[in-house]
Amino acid sequence: MTRPTLPYLRRLRPLLIGAVALAAACGGTDAPSIRMAPPATTGAADTSTPEANSASVPSERALRFVSITAGLRFSCGLDGNGRAWCWGGNRLGQLGVGDSLDRYLPTPVKTSVRFAQLVAGETHVCGVDTAGQLHCWGDNHDLELGDALEDHREIPIAVRGHAQVQSLALGAKVTCVTDREGVVSCWGTDVHGERGDARRDSVPRAEGEPVRTDQRFASIIAGRLHVCGLTADGQAWCWGDGGLLGDGSITDRTTPVAVRSSVPFVSLTAGESVTCGLEASGAAWCWGIAFDGQLGQGEPPRPNTFVPSPVVGGIAFAQLAAGKHRVCGLDREGGAWCWGSNYNGGLGDGTGASQPAPVRVRADRPFAQIAAGDAHTCALDREGRAWCWGENADAQGGGALGDGTLRSRDRPTPVGAPEMPATGG
Repeated sequence: MTRPTLPYLRRLRPLLIGAVALAAACGGTDAPSIRMAPPATTGAADTSTPEANSASVPSERALRFVSITAGLRFSCGLDGNGRAWCWGGNRLGQLGVGDSLDRYLPTPVKTSVRFAQLVAGETHVCGVDTAGQLHCWGDNHDLELGDALEDHREIPIAVRGHAQVQSLALGAKVTCVTDREGVVSCWGTDVHGERGDARRDSVPRAEGEPVRTDQRFASIIAGRLHVCGLTADGQAWCWGDGGLLGDGSITDRTTPVAVRSSVPFVSLTAGESVTCGLEASGAAWCWGIAFDGQLGQGEPPRPNTFVPSPVVGGIAFAQLAAGKHRVCGLDREGGAWCWGSNYNGGLGDGTGASQPAPVRVRADRPFAQIAAGDAHTCALDREGRAWCWGENADAQGGGALGDGTLRSRDRPTPVGAPEMPATGG
């Protein structure tokens, strides 16, 4: 497919929400009572001008997470017992709590499964349990849950045929996993070739097939419409939506192509309009679409770049996380930095201005992990407490920041505690 750029679709400001429903039983014998938001059909959420964090001290009862992940207007975390918690928009059951009501605070996923990995896609979530079995929930319109029934799932289901999963990556409508040999299999949509099966089939598939490549991947990541894998020696390969694959072209690819990089990478991240790699020195490289500064090329503005381009600033990063049109990263001291679109405070710097180079997130503490959703970002501090910033709600759902409100934030705000203390287990 030939395309000069990806259109930047700005969301319309929704109307103020009319009413907020309070707690209903979540189900499960050990599930705490959680505040529920009304379904999206009752009204739109408040996304007024982002404001400064009004509660910079986390609750004593705030959950401690070991990992965090973010999707389209929702977030999920994994606690030290392997229990999954989610909050935010829930129109398609992506919170896994047994209904389609939004949640403004962390809510336990309705399952007895204990997870070792948890990854959010655009509107679905998958986790790998401690035995390697894959479980998924949420949107299944394009069979991305690996279930031939197109209905969305409001609680986790085990995905047949995937009991030895090593790593996973979720895009908008595609799910990919690696087995113990590094072989990647994908299912769901294939409009841009994101299944990597050389077909570019317009018909979604529930059964995963191996990606057509001789490469074996140590890790995989997914943007909205493309997927990338990293080999053990640091070589990156990508397939799917053209312009984001790093091969110098804007052509969609139905099988993996090598990223044109002169340096090996230790990790990759991908969003809707950008892909980035991190080399061992901490230098970041990005490629894709440049209209909001998400490639981190600095001033003056530069054109789209379809091969890796160095991010300016000389920062040695330890982690990177790409959202829709922005990228965030943690330096080696735990400082958070973001660049690109600052829609609804997504950069966390206290301003509304998009930035073509990394700017420091206005946080009073270091972070240990960072995750980027569509237009919000979450990070874990060194004690495992979650902090989020950016867009909190729109007409499709709300509560992605987990602070008990629908207000967007232009700097980190602590994720709130459940209504009742979490029980052990």
